[in-house]
Amino acid sequence: MNKVSLLAALLLLAATARAGDPTWHLSLQVYSLHEHTTETELTNNTPGLGLMYRTDDWFAGAGVFRNSVARTAGYAYVGRQWPVGRVQVGGIAGLTHHYNFNNGGIVPLGAAVVSVPLAKRWALDLVGIPRIGHFTYATLNFSLRWQFR
Repeated sequence: MNKVSLLAALLLLAATARAGDPTWHLSLQVYSLHEHTTETELTNNTPGLGLMYRTDDWFAGAGVFRNSVARTAGYAYVGRQWPVGRVQVGGIAGLTHHYNFNNGGIVPLGAAVVSVPLAKRWALDLVGIPRIGHFTYATLNFSLRWQFR
């Protein structure tokens, strides 16, 4: 199974889950803050574009971005969030590719997600990716999200 098929299968699986009041969102990844960036060849400039489908219970998304090692990479994920005061807090599980480990192949990904509403239909998503041994650096990703439907 190739990378695109695997990412599409993950989204299809998520789309078959029970849905309530679905909405569609466009996500613009604007910046990633990496642990020890000054000591490595990583870049914090990681622009990207994604599409997210949300229900009351869960969400799923996919997109492309310029990753921290200057490669165009794809990703797909499913997740869940809960309200905590004014923000939504939760986590995601997904897949990405084109990194220096696993020979640039598919890599599983888990992350914490905090969504902060900014205005009607706009939110700031903060995605915290943990350090995984000597393979990755801890990363905090900043994305703007717009609900268009």
